[in-house]
Amino acid sequence: MFPVLLQLLCSFSIFNYPDSVEITIENHLQNRSIERIYYTIPHSYILHTAQIETGIYPECSSVVSIPFGYINMFIFETNDESVYSLSSYPASTNSETISISLANKQFGGLFDRIYGNFPIGIKNSTDVNIFDIRILGDSLPETNILRNNVLLPGELLRLWIDSGKALQISALDSENNTSSVITTVASALDTLYELTPDLFYSNGNEIGYDGSEGSWVVNCITLNDIVKVEAFSPDGYFLDGIDCSSSPLTTWDRIYIKHTEPVGYVVCTDENGRTYSSDTPDSTSGSFLFGDLNLDFGFEFPE
Repeated sequence: MFPVLLQLLCSFSIFNYPDSVEITIENHLQNRSIERIYYTIPHSYILHTAQIETGIYPECSSVVSIPFGYINMFIFETNDESVYSLSSYPASTNSETISISLANKQFGGLFDRIYGNFPIGIKNSTDVNIFDIRILGDSLPETNILRNNVLLPGELLRLWIDSGKALQISALDSENNTSSVITTVASALDTLYELTPDLFYSNGNEIGYDGSEGSWVVNCITLNDIVKVEAFSPDGYFLDGIDCSSSPLTTWDRIYIKHTEPVGYVVCTDENGRTYSSDTPDSTSGSFLFGDLNLDFGFEFPE
């Protein structure tokens, strides 16, 4: 009795999941055609391609085949190299339609650039905005791959590169300071590289180090020079101060403040009289890094 019942249950369609399903992609991107469609699936680092015979023109649609199940992300590339995405899509047996509009454009947080199948993450772990990223390697573009985007602090650029391809990565900040080169070989693993402040230190000056006990203070502030640096104890007592007004610290300059007692916080003053505070040194280098987010905001209203 039981084997017969089991056989009957298995004959129902709910147990016969298909390998793939077809969905309709509608293009509502005004004057842009969708040229390429990619997707990622759970538990896989590989970028897959959804085949389309021709580009999907504005206000037109096309049917594509994708695996049955959960799709982590769709990535759409247009004829002007813009990138659009859609996350968390359940591909079911029901006939589905996906509409892609300007609201799907990748803007802030994560940007994809596709030159292969395996991911390399590049995170902006500085306090400055990155305006230009170059990758050197066989068959890779020699232009700024950020295109019209800016990589803000904390944001991630995800490159998709063929496994085994060697490449060099460099970045440019808003003041045309160039980072040191990151050299790597793309692998079949999800890899993350960080653009850290030390990669830009060669653009600045190193001031005041004499081997005595103290801490480094780094100017990571965009377009503003530091004219004074002050260090205080955890109880607020003054420890050391340096007047830099005769030779202000520009972006990526480093100055050494001397102290034998623990530092509670450091205050920097820029050329416009604004102050920046930090009570936490960088966990990797032990330096006090000052960026735009360290600005002390006042809430007084003018009389």
